[in-house]
Amino acid sequence: MGFSVSGSLVVVLLGLFIALSAYYGSVSNAGERLHDARSAAQERADRIADSDIAISGFDVVTSPSCGVRVEINNTGSTTLLLSDTDLLLGNQYRTGWADDAVVDGTANGSEPGTDLWFPGERLTVEETGLDAAPRSVKVVSGPGVAASRGVTAACS
Repeated sequence: MGFSVSGSLVVVLLGLFIALSAYYGSVSNAGERLHDARSAAQERADRIADSDIAISGFDVVTSPSCGVRVEINNTGSTTLLLSDTDLLLGNQYRTGWADDAVVDGTANGSEPGTDLWFPGERLTVEETGLDAAPRSVKVVSGPGVAASRGVTAACS
């Protein structure tokens, strides 16, 4: 009963140590990934909760062609990007509107051609060349906030 029992015990304990080491590493990595995923989801939820926009002004433009002028305020506390903002006029997705959009803020003044839309600033969009005045206007920003407004005016 000498060395063979002691040697086999060492082999068993060594195998158990290696197995537990592998188990601990995989559980630890899975726990870290789960924590990171929950943190990212919470940050996204906070960004959505802190974001808000409101349509503050709307006009139908009749000269030189039928169009609309929309003023949207960033009423939340999150900086938004024009490249992440979408414009729908009468349920039609509009492209290229951000090139001529103007962001007007109290701190920086009027900024045409910028992509940043800070809290408290107003975005002015003019879209012309429409066949008729749209029935509704909807603006959707990057984090998932939206503002919409019905239109009752028509192009003359």
